[in-house]
Amino acid sequence: GAGSQRTSRNLSSSFDAKRVERSSAPALRKLTTNARDFWTVLAAAPAIQLSRIDVAGSAAGTQTGYFAYDTKSAQHRPMVEGIVNTEGTSAAGYYYDYGSIDEVSVGTASHSAEVPTPGVVSQFVAKSGGNTYHGRVYSDYQNETIQARNIDDARTNLCPGNNCGNLKPSDLNSLTAYHDVNADIGGFIKKDKLWWYFSARDQNIQSRLPNFPVKPFETGLRNLSGKVTYALSANNKLTGYAAGGRKSQPNRMDTFLVGALVARHLSEDSTWEQLYWGHTYKVGWDRIVTDRLFFEMRGGQFRYIWPNFRRTEAPAFQDIGNNLVRGGNRDGWFNIPTRNQVLGSASYFKDNWGGSHNFKVGGELLHETFTFIRGEGVNGVVPGDVLHVLNNGAPTEVLLFQTPSNSQNGLWTISGYVQDTWRLTPRLTLNLGVRLDRYRTFSPEQVGPPVGRFNTAQLTFAANDNLITWNLPAPRLGATYDLSGDGKTVLKFNYARYWWNPGTDISQDVNLNSPDWFKRYAWRDLNGNGVWDPGEEGQLSTSRGGVGSAQLDPNLQDQRTDEVAASVEREIIPNFGLHGGYVYRRIDNFNVLFNANRPFDAFNQPTTIRDPGPDNIVGTSDDGPEIRALGLDPARLSLPTLNRRQNLPGVAEFHNLEVVGTKRMSGHWSLQASFAYRWNRDQDTGYFGNNLRTLSIAANPNELINTDGGRYNFTTWSAKINGTIEALWGLRVTPALRYQSGQPFGRTFLARLNYASQRILAEPIDSRRQEDITVFDIRVERVLRLPHGRTLSPFADAYNLGNNSAASNIAWASGTSFLLPSTIIGPRIARFGVRFDW
Repeated sequence: GAGSQRTSRNLSSSFDAKRVERSSAPALRKLTTNARDFWTVLAAAPAIQLSRIDVAGSAAGTQTGYFAYDTKSAQHRPMVEGIVNTEGTSAAGYYYDYGSIDEVSVGTASHSAEVPTPGVVSQFVAKSGGNTYHGRVYSDYQNETIQARNIDDARTNLCPGNNCGNLKPSDLNSLTAYHDVNADIGGFIKKDKLWWYFSARDQNIQSRLPNFPVKPFETGLRNLSGKVTYALSANNKLTGYAAGGRKSQPNRMDTFLVGALVARHLSEDSTWEQLYWGHTYKVGWDRIVTDRLFFEMRGGQFRYIWPNFRRTEAPAFQDIGNNLVRGGNRDGWFNIPTRNQVLGSASYFKDNWGGSHNFKVGGELLHETFTFIRGEGVNGVVPGDVLHVLNNGAPTEVLLFQTPSNSQNGLWTISGYVQDTWRLTPRLTLNLGVRLDRYRTFSPEQVGPPVGRFNTAQLTFAANDNLITWNLPAPRLGATYDLSGDGKTVLKFNYARYWWNPGTDISQDVNLNSPDWFKRYAWRDLNGNGVWDPGEEGQLSTSRGGVGSAQLDPNLQDQRTDEVAASVEREIIPNFGLHGGYVYRRIDNFNVLFNANRPFDAFNQPTTIRDPGPDNIVGTSDDGPEIRALGLDPARLSLPTLNRRQNLPGVAEFHNLEVVGTKRMSGHWSLQASFAYRWNRDQDTGYFGNNLRTLSIAANPNELINTDGGRYNFTTWSAKINGTIEALWGLRVTPALRYQSGQPFGRTFLARLNYASQRILAEPIDSRRQEDITVFDIRVERVLRLPHGRTLSPFADAYNLGNNSAASNIAWASGTSFLLPSTIIGPRIARFGVRFDW
């Protein structure tokens, strides 16, 4: 680290009631690191489940959904050097330089008042310079010649119509090439006064995917980061930090209607090229005022610019029945979020006030904007601004876009909190806190799309500095009790209320200058030429953008999560302890963008639809039963779309049990093992890339079919084991086992009702289950001591030793793609590398 700071107090309490996992740089180096990224850390943390399984870097450079204690992935808070890097309200904003990380903490539940939201909270702290020059060079390499196969060529369903080109089905989940070069250096300009650190990384991944049987899917990642630390005095420090990351994907696979996890591309023409640049910077000030008072403040920015470009001007087709995509993707397409922020806190320690206290007072000010650009400088956001929608090959709908468009949206966040860790007696510690979050949504003045093919007039929209303001108090209560009096058996209890960070979503939803301007119609190909012609559009089902297209319910309430957690921890023997816990979460106040001209009770026209069975063809032997459905009141069919951001009734509940065993390093080995089981009573749009409905809450009675009043009831579980063994001959062996239950699912199909195509759940969500996934990895490393304190550490990794072939993503919809996997975890593969430290 960059110098030392002396204080007579420990800045963390003796009993920490939060579920937090911390890892230092040495611990991170010991992990059997697949992609050496953010998700590598999450994959090792108890209770966290990922929607995509990385084998040897196969998922590197791809945002992977993650969750703990519920199925939501919409309220995470990844931070870098204390700066909030959340993309929207959930994802990590960019791809981190793993080699630059000095310490990581991951919190999954029982957050104190310092944390606003209920999701996973991660904090990455970068390395610093010091009073000696030091550095590291890391390099690893692998390719398909040191890789097995875990599927065989009999899986002809992976190449429908034999459309695999020169590939075989067994090639379609292999990693074809990979390298990762990471180097850093740090030192001083003036000892004990001014230090510096710099790191650079180049990573390239090429892998084949079942839903892209064309060529290796390539991702390139490059990172630069640096840190400067200046000691004004022994107890007064300034820190400057900056990091930037570049991502390139020549064949990005998501589309407007079909997500990347399940979209099937039989040509690279239907993919699009991503070129992305993101950055974070900060200036921080830390000061130890006295041995009882500590102060810190930081300010900075998170931002990225994300453009995508299409490869062909051929008409765009997306099949929401079998997920096949062809023709041109999107172009002139940019997402640009910017979050300027200032955060700070003061900690004060006081004894003899009915016990000892660690008071912490803090707050944050965030100004967030999100700019969406669509179809800028090209022939429409999709070719000709026409998107053809198919259902298992049959024309069903058409979307007509109005472009170019430039939508701007914003959010002010002002928050404050007070937290007291009160050690009431030597055996009882209370964690008492409250925070107040003030969210104010706004939209700047802006201009809609110009006159064009589907737009008759250009509109101007006045600024609105206060679309809605929420002032949201949230209590946090915790207690830790040393049951045995010797610190070996500890009971913990926590209650927390979390209000959800709305991000810029509300502004985006009610902005009349919508991020995407379009009208979605039923489509009948009257002349049979396979493309939309003017006049072939039928019933309007959805529209976005324009005067009268959206409004905000003035009584809208913020979504919230209530959490209760209880656990017991016991040190069984020295250096080995067990944690057993229960976590309950309840989510309500669901607020969604709802067509107010089609309320729930307006679906009152009884009709019968036939479940077409897995092949999606009515009249064949696999047909399911008739299903009673409800069409829309005919009087409402001609009403325009009125998108209202409002609350819909509904509650989601989650019950979690977990057991974690931890053995600290002693006797030449360490271990962490965990098992988690969850009962879900969930409200959501879908899982693992498969859509179930358009909103998280049922928007019409047909979305209640085969649910528990709109809730999806199912169970999931996972187990993880990570360890380190200091073996003979100076070898360090690091095994890692990951086991995750398959996602339960039910088959779906699309039914044409009088108002639109409606996805129907043909069977309850727990009728089927995707394959369980078990992956065992291992690293063997030898540290060679060189003169002058240098070390050379060659290592060998082996991934998926059991050669498991589970499909982590499959299609749930009736039709030619039913049960077709889009992601099969990678086969057994070896990686070799070396690390040089000086």
